[in-house]
Amino acid sequence: MNETAVSSTVPKSISSSVAAAKKASLPWRVARRLIYEIRRIMPHRASVRYRGFVLPHPRTRSRMCGREYESNEFFLESGRAEARRLVTKLGYRSDSRIVEIGSGLGRFAIGVLQEVGEAQYWGFDPVRPWLDWCRKNIGRNHPSFRFTHIDVENELYNPAGAVAAKKFHFPVADGHADIVYMWGVFTNMRLSDAHNYIEEIGRITREGGRVFLTAFVEDSVPKETINPVNYVDYECDLPLQVVRFEKQSFFSVFEKHGLMLEEFAHHAGSHCNQSEIYLRKVGNDR
Repeated sequence: MNETAVSSTVPKSISSSVAAAKKASLPWRVARRLIYEIRRIMPHRASVRYRGFVLPHPRTRSRMCGREYESNEFFLESGRAEARRLVTKLGYRSDSRIVEIGSGLGRFAIGVLQEVGEAQYWGFDPVRPWLDWCRKNIGRNHPSFRFTHIDVENELYNPAGAVAAKKFHFPVADGHADIVYMWGVFTNMRLSDAHNYIEEIGRITREGGRVFLTAFVEDSVPKETINPVNYVDYECDLPLQVVRFEKQSFFSVFEKHGLMLEEFAHHAGSHCNQSEIYLRKVGNDR
């Protein structure tokens, strides 16, 4: 019996039902395939909830900060410890205006919310997905926390940035900031680019304002060393993964822009041997 004969023996009502079922199942098959592809590209959720806070997913934190930050407790408490500097070391008051350069995945901002609550905070970062996460999960519920994307070039974090680092200007008014906070930004930046950033920090910090940053800074080393051998406990196989500066020449740039060193804690940081540096903005008549 040929195929035509077989089809002619099947009632039309059954043939129509089968065809309708196949047609109806097509959108579902397409949807299932789309879900599969999304899960393949994004194999985990963007966020987790812990102790009442929304945090970036552990794997995302690990890729940015290091394996120890996979722990929700460690991530939350490390941010809180950083925020304590506002009160104990940086003269924070309820009306202080905080600028964070390199806001990343919001570790410091979340810590600020834990320690002092709502604050006049403005964070900047060149990595769009991190910035968008902070806007969605922090800024949306806390309007006094602003996050602004800066499309500045950096060989490690934003190689296709639209503006060269040595020409970049922050969209912040002169003397706006009472406190400027930078964790690890200079650790991944060439000295020539750092000069411009330091000038910008001097411009946006008010007289008497305070600056905290971390950096790889040493005595008796070249002015700049990119990815020094055996300097940290991880592989440096990416551009600008570690940039180390010579202490005297590095701090002389800050002094040129009115940022005077108050305290230098060599390798006192708990992460990657970064030194902790405190500065104060002084007037031209010092």
